[in-house]
Amino acid sequence: MTIQEQAQQLELLADQVPTGIALATKSDLEDLQAQVMGLLGETSTATAIQGSIQGSIQLASQQIDEVAAALENVRLQIRDAAQHHLQG
Repeated sequence: MTIQEQAQQLELLADQVPTGIALATKSDLEDLQAQVMGLLGETSTATAIQGSIQGSIQLASQQIDEVAAALENVRLQIRDAAQHHLQG
């Protein structure tokens, strides 16, 4: 395999990093939160439950943001390796 072919393979691998999964999961959580809020309504008990659920979803969303950033970093490092390989 030539250096050019190896660089192309690295580019293909970079494209396989599942960055979209994290963002899709975050979107799913936001949709779920809206559905829960809609079902529970405006009672005092519902408000307490909503606060707990909302806090948990916000924490999960923050962690998903961190995972998404880490995955993007992996993708960029693989692309950098491909570019370095070509310059090598």
